[in-house]
Amino acid sequence: MSVLVKLVLADARLHPARMALASLAVVAAACMVVWVVSGYDALTTQFDTFASESLGRYDLIVLPQAPPRTPGRRPEERHLPTTVLDAIRQDPSVDAADPITQTRVWIRSFSTASVEDMRRTPARDTSGRRRPRPTGGAPTSGTRRGPPRGMRGPPGFRRFTSPTLVGTNAHEPPCPMVRGRWIDPAQTDRPEAAISTGAAERLNVDVGDTVLVDEDDNHTVRLEIIGIVAQTSQPSSSGRRRPSMSGQGPATSALYVPTALVEKITGAPTKISYIGLVLTDAAALAQFRADWSARLARMEPAALVQGPEELRDNLTQGFSASRMRKQAYAATGISLLAAFFIILTTLSMGLSERVRQLGVLRAAALTRSQVAFLVVAEGLVLAVIGWVGGLAAGWGLLWLASRSKPDLFTGGASLGGWCVLLSGACAVGGGLVASIIPAWGAARVRPLEAMAPHPAHHRKRRMLLLVPVGLLLIAVNPLLVFVLPIQEGSRCAVYMALGCTTMALGFLLLAPLAVLIAERLFGPPLARLFRLQTGLVSRLLSGNLWRSVGTTVALTVGLGLFVAMQTWGYSMLKPFVPGEWMPEMMVAFLPQGLPQSDIDAVRHAEGVAPDACLPLAVEQPRLAEDITGSEKRTTVTRQDNVVLIGLDPERAFGGESPFLKLKFVRGDGASAAAHLKEERYCIVPDHFQRETGLGLGKTFALVPPDAPDERVEYTIAGIVSLPGWHWLTKFSGVRLRSGRSAAMVFASYDNVRRDFGLDRARFFWLNTDGSTPPDDVAARMKAIAERSVDQPFEIATFGFPSRDNRGPSSVRVTTAAEVTRRIRSRADGMIWGMSQLPLVTLLVTSLGVTGAVLASVRTRRYDMGVLRASGLTRFALARLVLAEALLLGVVACLLSFAFGVTAGWCGVGISQYVSFFGGMNPSLVVPWARLSAAFGGTLLVCTLAALWPAIRAGRAEPLRLLQAGRATAMG
Repeated sequence: MSVLVKLVLADARLHPARMALASLAVVAAACMVVWVVSGYDALTTQFDTFASESLGRYDLIVLPQAPPRTPGRRPEERHLPTTVLDAIRQDPSVDAADPITQTRVWIRSFSTASVEDMRRTPARDTSGRRRPRPTGGAPTSGTRRGPPRGMRGPPGFRRFTSPTLVGTNAHEPPCPMVRGRWIDPAQTDRPEAAISTGAAERLNVDVGDTVLVDEDDNHTVRLEIIGIVAQTSQPSSSGRRRPSMSGQGPATSALYVPTALVEKITGAPTKISYIGLVLTDAAALAQFRADWSARLARMEPAALVQGPEELRDNLTQGFSASRMRKQAYAATGISLLAAFFIILTTLSMGLSERVRQLGVLRAAALTRSQVAFLVVAEGLVLAVIGWVGGLAAGWGLLWLASRSKPDLFTGGASLGGWCVLLSGACAVGGGLVASIIPAWGAARVRPLEAMAPHPAHHRKRRMLLLVPVGLLLIAVNPLLVFVLPIQEGSRCAVYMALGCTTMALGFLLLAPLAVLIAERLFGPPLARLFRLQTGLVSRLLSGNLWRSVGTTVALTVGLGLFVAMQTWGYSMLKPFVPGEWMPEMMVAFLPQGLPQSDIDAVRHAEGVAPDACLPLAVEQPRLAEDITGSEKRTTVTRQDNVVLIGLDPERAFGGESPFLKLKFVRGDGASAAAHLKEERYCIVPDHFQRETGLGLGKTFALVPPDAPDERVEYTIAGIVSLPGWHWLTKFSGVRLRSGRSAAMVFASYDNVRRDFGLDRARFFWLNTDGSTPPDDVAARMKAIAERSVDQPFEIATFGFPSRDNRGPSSVRVTTAAEVTRRIRSRADGMIWGMSQLPLVTLLVTSLGVTGAVLASVRTRRYDMGVLRASGLTRFALARLVLAEALLLGVVACLLSFAFGVTAGWCGVGISQYVSFFGGMNPSLVVPWARLSAAFGGTLLVCTLAALWPAIRAGRAEPLRLLQAGRATAMG
C-alpha cells in the first residue's frame, strides 16, 4: 500500500499542471453545488423563522379542510361553521378562541384617489347610510408623498398589492403593535382600522391616514388607520420577504377591522375563515392537537388543526421550496457529469502517457488489482481535493454574499448538511465513477503489449463500431414522445427515465464520429486560417481519439444543455407571441362601456383609421359540456370556458382585404363570414379543434353567465391559426370572469349581443392611420368616454386588469407591439435564468481543454521537436496548438447542437402532456442568434484555454523537445 501511495504522489509531482487544472475544475463544480444548495438551505431556515412567528400570539389555528383541486377550476372556498367554534370554546384547555374572517376587497390609500374618484364613487359611513358627496377641494388629511408603493404604474396591477380585509373580535392584536393602538371590537360604528406593516408600506400610509375600501363598483368606505401591526412575511427563493398570498391561514398583508364592520362594508353576513386558539397550558398542546384533529376530521365539513410544524411542512412542499430543491438536484447532476468527464479525461491522459511505465510495473511487481487501485487512488485524490476546495470556495462566496446582502442569508453564511452531502456526491461520486474505465483499461495492460501498443487506427475502428448503436439509442426518445401509444400519466416518467437516458448515451457513442467529421471538414479551413500545412492538422484529434472524445463530451455537458433549453424555451414561446392577424390596438372602456350611439365617435376619432375599427361584443361563457377535458387536468386549452368575441363578419373576415388577416386551417374567410351573418355560427382556433375533436359543421353549447339554466349552441364555420390569443386576452381585459380560458372564439356581433344581453360597447379593435401616437389615441378615447358617460376615466396602457375588471372607470389600451415586447422580454429573462447553470458548467469544463491540450503537447514533444528542427517556427508551433484547441471547440459545438436541438424538440413534444401550456402545438424554433453567440463564446473560451500551452510549446527549444519526447517514449 505504501508503494502505491508513493507512486500516486510521484505522478502528481511529475505532472503538477495537469493535477492543478483537474483539481481546479472539480473545485469549481463542487463550488457551484455549494452555492445552489446553500440557497435552498437558507430558504428552509427562513421557513423555520416564518413558521414560528406567523401565528403570532396564537398557539394553534383551526382551518377548514381544503377541497380536492379540480383541474381547470378555481378551488371552492370553504368556511368553518359556528358549531365548531362553540365546541372548541367548551374545551377547558382553551383560554381564547377568536373567529377570524378574511375577505378579498380592493383597498387603496386616500391619497391615490382623486376628487373625481370621490364624486363618482360616493362613500358610505359605517352605519350603512350613504354619505354626501364631497363638493371639491383636495384631500388634506392623510395625504402623503406620491402614489403608494407597489401601486405605481398601470392600475391593473393593484389587485396584487391590495391587503386582505380581516375581521376579528379579538381584544389583542395577533402580532405586536409597532405604533398606534389596536381596534376596539365593541366600537363598530367607528370607521377605524389597523394595518400590517407591509401593507402600510405598500399603500404608503401611517397612523392617522385614510384608506378606501371598494365594496363594489359604485361605493367606497373610508377607514382611518389607528395602528400598525407587525407583519410576518413569507420567505421567497429570491431572498426577499414577501406577503403570503395563500388563501389558507392568517393573511400577513392585512387590514384589521371589527367583524361587525366587515358585514357593514360588504353587506353580507361574515363567515369564519379560521379560528385562532390560545391554550391555558402550552405543555398540553400536543395532546390537544391530537384529540381535536380526530374530532374535526369527522365533522362535516371537515376541519384540521395546524401549528408551526404543519405550516413549515406546507412551505417546504410549496412552489418556492420545490423550485429551489429542483435547482439543487439539477446543479448536483450537472456538476456530477462535469466532474465525471474532467476526472475521466485526466486519468485517461495519464494512462495513455504512462502505458509503457505501467507495463514495466506490471512486469516487475504489481498485480492487475494494484494497477487498477493506482488509477482509482489518483481519481479519489482529485475528487477529495475538489470537494474540500469547493467547500472552502463556496463558504467564501457565501460569506461575501451574506456581508453584501444580509437579506439573502438571514441566518448567516453556513454550510448545511445537504450542502456538504451533495457536493461530496458530486466530487467523490464523479471521481469514483470516472475511475472505473481508466482502471479497467490499466488492469488490462499486459507487459509485452505495453512495450508495443496497438496502433491507433485499431482503437479508432472499434470506437466507430459504436455509431449504429448510438443512432438506435437516440431514436428511442422521439419514438416514446411522438409515436408510441403511451398513457398520458406515465408518458412523462417513461420519457425521463428511459428516453432522456438513452438519448444522452446515444450522443456519447456518436462523439468519436463527431471528432472525425469535424477533423475532416474543418481541419483544412483551419489550416488555411492559421497558415499551416494541411498535413499538420489532419490528425490533431484522431491521433488520440479517446482524449479528444473525453474533452469534447465534457464541454458538451454545459453547451448541449444550453442549446436544449434555448431551443425548448423559444419553441414554447412561439404560440404565445401575437401573430400578424392581430390589429394594432384594442381599446376597452371599463367597467360599463359606451352606448351603441358612440361607436361612430370612436371610429372617427383623430388618429383612428375609420375603415379599420370594429366594436366587439365580448363575453366569457362556460362550456355546457366538458368537451375540452377540463375535469381531468388543466392546460391552456383544457379549460371549461371560452372568450366569445362578436364582431362584424363581413368586415372582419370577408372581402379581398379583411380586417383580421387570419390563416384558415379549414374553411375560408368568405364562406365563414356568410355563415356568421346568417345563423349562429362561429370560428374557432385550431388548438381548440384538436383538443375537442370538433370539426367543421360540429356544434357545441355555451352557458350564459346570467342564465345558468339556458344553453346557446354555436356551429363551427371555420378553423384558424390564432397565435398570441392567450396573452392578448390576459392583458386586454376581455377575460370578464376570473380564471383561464380554453380559446378565443369569433361569432357575429349581433348574435353575441342578443344571446348574452350585451347592450353596450366595451371593446374595440382598431388600426391607427399613423398620424397620431398611441398615447394621443388613448387620450382621445378618454375624452369620448368622459363625454358619453359623464364620469372621469383614467388611462391604463398596459397590465393585468383587476379582478372581474373592477376599479375606477378606465380606458384600457392594449397594443399588439407592447404585448409582443413584454412577452419577449419576460420570456428572455426566464430562458436566460434557466440557461445560466449550463453556461457556468461550460466555463468549469473549459479547464479540461487546457489539460487536454497540455497532454497533447506532452505526448507529441518528440514530433514537435522534429518539426522545429526541420524549420517550423516558434509562432507556427503555437498556432498549431491553438488550431487543435479550436478543433476541440468545433466538435463540442457540433455535438451540442445535435444533442440540444433533439432534446429541445422532444421537450416540446412532451410538454403537450405535462405542461400547463399543453395543446398549443408549438413548432420547433432554433434561436440561431443566441446559439451562434454561445458557439462563438465556446470557441473563444477554447482558444483562451490553449494560450498557455501554445506559448509554452512555442518557447521550448528543439533539443529539449527531442530529449523530453525520447525520454517519454523510452520510459
